[in-house]
Amino acid sequence: MTSTRSAIETTVWEELDKEKRVESREGTKAVDRTKAGRQTTGGTNTRGLALIAVFTALYVVASAIPIDAFIGGAGFITVAIILLPVMAKVLRPREAVVMGAMAALGIYVFQLSVVPILGFFGLLVPSLAIVLGALGFHKSPLIPAAYVLFGMVWYILFSGGTLVWLAPYVLAVALSIALQAGALGKGTRLKTFVLVLDATMCELVTLNIGSITVLHLPGALWTVITPFMFLERTVAVMGGSSLLFALAKVREPLLAERV
Repeated sequence: MTSTRSAIETTVWEELDKEKRVESREGTKAVDRTKAGRQTTGGTNTRGLALIAVFTALYVVASAIPIDAFIGGAGFITVAIILLPVMAKVLRPREAVVMGAMAALGIYVFQLSVVPILGFFGLLVPSLAIVLGALGFHKSPLIPAAYVLFGMVWYILFSGGTLVWLAPYVLAVALSIALQAGALGKGTRLKTFVLVLDATMCELVTLNIGSITVLHLPGALWTVITPFMFLERTVAVMGGSSLLFALAKVREPLLAERV
């Protein structure tokens, strides 16, 4: 048990430290010890699977804790939206695929979050967000931004709802393009904020598509629930960002104690 916990902690700290090593010095290539370690140690698979198992359990438990409810009184917007970007940051894309499938299976078995309302379609809500969020963190912010843009088009064409709903969509896409272009500088905090926003917006996009195509929400209702959505996304972005900042901040003291 101790070795498994140590392996999980090491993986988390390595992922959080990756950006610092990449941005260490201009003109100098930092050695990616994380990647090298994963390729050369036999415990890689065990470490990754243990991390996925822990995150899956946390996600399922968090999915049982509602934040608010604006459709039919069902509390399907849960604390899990805060954990989702953290998982997207720590897990690599391939691990995120497994984690997304496991999280979907977990909420289906226990009938949590959006599953009682959206049925099988609800399984896509966490899985797509985790995978696209991981691709944003580890590949390019334009990947989740493209999905958010797709969600904007879908909403405009089929919802009949207020265009105010699209404000965070526009913000996410604009910031992602600016981040990719280097217009936001090299600050890791701002980069983290943008990528957390992307991950949470991917979750919202899938939820909205299901609300339009499965629930057939009337256009007028979108105006009523818009303030709730703003609140939820604010909680998700601020909560997810704060968790990642806190993990990065405590990393050095924890590693110092282990030396």
